Amino acid sequence: MTELIVSLDVDEKESAEKLVEMLGESVDYYKIGAVLLMASGMDIVKSLEKQGKKIFFDLKFFDIPNTVEHAVYHACRMRPFFLTVHVSGGPAMLKAAIAGRNKSGVQTRIIGVTILTSFNQQDIELLGFKRNIESYIERLATLAFESGIDGIVCSARDLEFLRKKFPENFLMVCPGIRPGISLDDQKRVASVRQAARAGADYIVVGRPILESKNPLAIVQQIKEEIKENETQQKNS
Repeated sequence: MTELIVSLDVDEKESAEKLVEMLGESVDYYKIGAVLLMASGMDIVKSLEKQGKKIFFDLKFFDIPNTVEHAVYHACRMRPFFLTVHVSGGPAMLKAAIAGRNKSGVQTRIIGVTILTSFNQQDIELLGFKRNIESYIERLATLAFESGIDGIVCSARDLEFLRKKFPENFLMVCPGIRPGISLDDQKRVASVRQAARAGADYIVVGRPILESKNPLAIVQQIKEEIKENETQQKNS
């Protein structure tokens, strides 16, 4: 089943809390990135915890193994459901992240970022990588799996070939989901139905909800599209 994560990409705790209150019981998972965490500190985390919400810390740690181990340890003590690291940090760093998580005693899922959904083939080439973007993503996903982390962040467009390669319990979290596609600064986006049909475990939706005059209606639309996809799969 595909689950919805709402991205709290706002600058103020008050704005985040207002949205969470508005969405009520319709959303269980919320993503907190560096901007909101830096702006509000632990206040927003405590606020979400009190309401029984599951927190996705999208901090994308990428540093030497020792630093990442300590950073992950302290982040996990805040009891997030998910925590992101960059797979490009390499196997030693990924294993250090696992060690930090295990030391915390919390069962946070460590999720590895492959290629940002704001990147396309041209961006990869500008960084000096010669292989095509799909093969690079597959290589990073393999590295993540072999290193023992719980899953990856990837574009829903990559699920078609990734789902065939890895077991079902290797989680795949897909940002860049757009009900009624709009590009903004995301280059590899997908619709809710495309992501659910391709096997996304979780989809992350931010701006379409945040910028809507009726965020709850957008959430309900997304959940309905997920439900319709599940019904079609059962009947096929």
